[in-house]
Amino acid sequence: MAGEKNFENRLKDWLESEGIYPLGEPVDRMKAPPCGYWEKRWGGGRYTKSGLPDMKITIKGISLEVELKASNGTPSELQKRNLKQINQSQCFGFILYPEGFEAFKNIVKGVKECEFPTAGLKSLIDAHTNTACDMWKG
Repeated sequence: MAGEKNFENRLKDWLESEGIYPLGEPVDRMKAPPCGYWEKRWGGGRYTKSGLPDMKITIKGISLEVELKASNGTPSELQKRNLKQINQSQCFGFILYPEGFEAFKNIVKGVKECEFPTAGLKSLIDAHTNTACDMWKG
C-alpha cells in the first residue's frame, strides 16, 4: 500500500505543477495558472460506492478516471468492470502504474494543449498507451 500512496503523491505533485489542483484549492495557493482539478476518492467507506477509480482528474472539461496501482498491484474485477463501463460511455478510464507515469503525463499535456480536446484525445491516447498506462478495454 505504501508504494501506491507514494505514487499517488507523486501524481498529485505533478498535477499541481501543471495547473491541475485539488477541487476547492484556494486560488492564492496556486503556483501555476489553473486549467483543471482533481479529486481523490476513498473506497470502502460507509457512503462510498465500491470499485470507483481512485482519482477523477478534469482538464479543460475532459475527465480522466484513474485507478492507481503500485508496480505489483492488480485491479479487482469490480474495478475492471467499472472502468469498462466508463470507457464504453465514451469517457476515459485508466489503470495507471508507476511504469506508465511518463505516458500518462503525455496524455495530460496533450489534453491541456488541444483546442478541441475530445476530437484528438482518442488518437493521442492510442499513441501513448502501453501496458503500464492503458485505457481499460476489458
